[in-house]
Order: sequence, then structure tokens, then C-alpha cells
Amino acid sequence: MDYINDAKKARHLVLEEYDEAARTNSRVRRGFFITNECLTYINEFDIQDKEVLTVCGSGDHAFTCLLNGAKSVDTFDYNPIQFYIMELKRAAIEVLSKEEFLKFFPLTGVNRENYKIEYYLRIRDALKPEARYFWDTVYSANDRLYLLNFSSYNILFESDYTKRYEELQRKVKEDNISFKQTDLFTMPKLFNKKYSLIILSNIYDHLKNFNDNYSPEEYLNFINENVMPMLEDDGACVFHYQLSRTRDIVTTEFTNCDTIKCLGDSAKVLRKK
Repeated sequence: MDYINDAKKARHLVLEEYDEAARTNSRVRRGFFITNECLTYINEFDIQDKEVLTVCGSGDHAFTCLLNGAKSVDTFDYNPIQFYIMELKRAAIEVLSKEEFLKFFPLTGVNRENYKIEYYLRIRDALKPEARYFWDTVYSANDRLYLLNFSSYNILFESDYTKRYEELQRKVKEDNISFKQTDLFTMPKLFNKKYSLIILSNIYDHLKNFNDNYSPEEYLNFINENVMPMLEDDGACVFHYQLSRTRDIVTTEFTNCDTIKCLGDSAKVLRKK
């Protein structure tokens, strides 16, 4: 990862030196600090002492998998800022109390009162070196990290995430989460493990946003040919999370697959027989 260049570009973003077009085209885009998914669907899978692969996003999928007993979690994301966000959150969980964490990483809404530097200074020594350089650079501009936040809407409170905070604190200290920066189409070439569970979140929606002609059939063909072979026998792939609670998110109905309902949303699942 080019963390030095990533840090410079993120610093520009919080200084608002980029216009909206530059934000869109920049290698470092705004990212997801908190998931907007109902992660209780992960409870439906037996991942105790097993390997999991998930899109990185805010890191909440990975942390939830650790709480559900995963042996290790490999993550990937096209947007490099998601690694730095996940690492910032991991360090915050490790060091801060639950009450302090919720002030630093709010569960509902984001404003100028969040991500304050006094909390950052307490957790920075727990960061990996590349993440520490990244956030040092951003905080040297100002502590308006909310400018990097793509979405202030989330339902993290619906998971066991904060209910089992002390347990999660113990889990994140084990350093069993990895990250690779890559897109979906290159991802299968970079991981050579077999996984019990693979989570792709709403990647399809983002692909559809970039290419209106990208069809559900094309996506499913790619998943079946390239992702399903990465699973252990009896493994499962959550290949699409369909957000039904918001009207501005592209949703597509996939058939011939299992569906797990989550607060009106649905997780679409393919299982390896």
C-alpha cells in the first residue's frame, strides 16, 4: 500500500481542497466509518475456529466475525482508506472504554464532536505504523474526520458489537485480521486459502453504479466461477446485501438462492454443496 501518498490525499480531503469531481476520481475517497448493514445475519453461520474472507468496508464485518468465533479474518477493499479506518477503529476498541469509543466512533450520525484528537493521541501507539503515519498526517491538518465519512446512517446497534465490547477488546488484541487492497475481480487471485464464509456485502450495487449495463447474471456467473471455489465444502458466500430501508440504494432481486432477512433488508447466500 502507498500509505504516504494515501495520507497526503486524505489530508487534502479534510482540508476540502478537492472539489467533488476530484473526490470521486482520487485514489483516496471518502469511506465508510460505520456499517449501514444489519450484521445479525452473520450469526446464522457456524464460523467457530474457521477462516473468513470479507469486504473490509468499515471493518465492522470483520469485528463481528471475530465475535462469532472466527479463527482469522482476511479483508479486501478497492478503496484504501477502508484499511486505515478499520485500523483506527481496531486501536480505539483496544484502548478506549465502551463509553469513550462511542464518543469517538458514534453509532448514529457524525459531527464535529466526534473523532477528537485527544482520543486519537491515546490510541495512536496501538496503531500499525502505516496507519499511524496516515492518521498523523490527517490530524496534522485538523480533526474534521467527519469530512472523510461517506455515510452517517448505520444500524450497528442492532448487532452484538457493543453489547459484547469487552469480549471484542480481547479479540482485536490477537491481531488476526489482514487486509489487501484489490477489487472484486482481482481478489480471487490474491487469496489462496479455503474459507468457511465469504462476505461481499453490497459490492454488486457499487458495480452497478459504475456500469448500468452490468447484470445480475454476469455477477452471479463471476461469483460461481471465481468465488465459490474459494469456499470449503459446506461453506457459504453472502454475495449480496440488499438494502431495502433506503430508497437511494440500487437494489436487485436475486432468485434461486437462500435469503436471510435483517430488519427489512436481506442477505443473499449461495452455499457450496
